[in-house]
Amino acid sequence: MRRGTRGRLELITGPMFAGKSAALIARAAAHGSSALVMKPAFDTRDGAALIASRDLTQAHALAVSAWPDAAARAHPVLVIDEVQFMVAPHYAGDIVTDIEGAVSGGACVTIGGLDTDYLRRPFDTIVRLSASADRHLKLLARCHVCDAPAPWTAKKNDTGHLLELGDDDLYEARCDRHWTPPF
Repeated sequence: MRRGTRGRLELITGPMFAGKSAALIARAAAHGSSALVMKPAFDTRDGAALIASRDLTQAHALAVSAWPDAAARAHPVLVIDEVQFMVAPHYAGDIVTDIEGAVSGGACVTIGGLDTDYLRRPFDTIVRLSASADRHLKLLARCHVCDAPAPWTAKKNDTGHLLELGDDDLYEARCDRHWTPPF
């Protein structure tokens, strides 16, 4: 990090199955040991110390439930997966403020996350990060019904939980034509 120089904030969003984690893993690999990869401690789907993609790529990650000050300051590049999960009660503090502080300190930060929940409501964390992002890349998945471009995550069954870990057992990508609320 260069002191006194603002870093960069890149946001990669989209529905589930869009390739967000693969893009983050590629970014981390391009920066090697200068990158610190983080994920929410709440997300244990790939184990405590990994992020993994459906294309079978992986990256070692630091599972966090609060901002890792010393580790973050030691790396000029920060890569954060599943930022929508970094809210109370799964995260102590305000992840947006923490990220903006790192960028102000000169870090180049790339973040991945769902832009909307399964009811097509935007995640507040993503909305706030979008406001200060230098670049926002919105990815699309393929609709599980018709294979058309899909901007939405659909939940197969309503479990009553907004932040719920799952994969294709619980969620599907859907196009405008085939998205429906869960029942």
